[in-house]
Amino acid sequence: MTAFFIFGCKDSVIYERTEKIMGTIVTLKATGDDAKIAVDESFEKIFAFVEDVKIDVKNLNDGAGNGNFIKISPNVFEVLKISQSYSEVTSGAFDVTIGAAVDLWKVAKKNKILPSQEEVDDVKNFVGYNHLHLDEKNCSAYVDTAGVKINLGGVGKGYGVDIARKIFAKHKISDGLIDFGTSTIYAIGKKKIGLKNPRGENLVDVLEIENSAISTSGDYENFFEVDGKRYHHIIDPQTCKPVDGGVISATVTVSSEIENCGTVADILSTSIFILDEVKSKNIFPQDKINFVVTHEIFGKLK
Repeated sequence: MTAFFIFGCKDSVIYERTEKIMGTIVTLKATGDDAKIAVDESFEKIFAFVEDVKIDVKNLNDGAGNGNFIKISPNVFEVLKISQSYSEVTSGAFDVTIGAAVDLWKVAKKNKILPSQEEVDDVKNFVGYNHLHLDEKNCSAYVDTAGVKINLGGVGKGYGVDIARKIFAKHKISDGLIDFGTSTIYAIGKKKIGLKNPRGENLVDVLEIENSAISTSGDYENFFEVDGKRYHHIIDPQTCKPVDGGVISATVTVSSEIENCGTVADILSTSIFILDEVKSKNIFPQDKINFVVTHEIFGKLK
């Protein structure tokens, strides 16, 4: 962990702290009298959320198919509720029940051996958001088939952003940055965010955002190759294989006018990576949600 104060103009206090969490480097930066309180409280709540996820997801997966709803934490319930709503909106392009397919491809990456079509077809029986059932009144959930596994890798960072964002707002932070390893970011005030070239070190674009979340999903940080072909970590729930549509990155900006904008941005960057651009444009309100899709030939569609 690193933390330090910076004193800027008019004696404004800038507090910045960095932690390793959710498999990435998270940096929270705030300006104002309550900067340190806001940042430290945010990390406390984020770490608590991570522990809740570990416990609740394990309990749900272990109890899959046993017929019993399982009590879970309010934060994890909210993540599942939001995720299910966007599974409906995207016709299953985003799906937190993707865990069995993710595990199959993790083994493939480790061994550098592709799964057989028979193995892929088999794992399809254990993927589908309709397997997850929520009971809001009792803050509980149930997975109806043994072998179906919840995986919150495509939404957890975004929800962490929202945890910090709400705490910053409570402490009236008017300028700051919530950075979850550059994959999901929330800018308080105006900030310029560079979009990395998925196949190089330079930037392909710079976006200016204000009081908005931004999230990027790409094929370039977690992948392996077999016979010269790249297989990445973004799995299409319909095929249970890595997406193979020519898209190499999808970046989404979501206005704070949309509730849980960090969570939504995280979900949508994955969804838009999987969906084609035309479907995405027809689904999402572009007055508050914008996206940049980068293809293999580095063409962009805004």
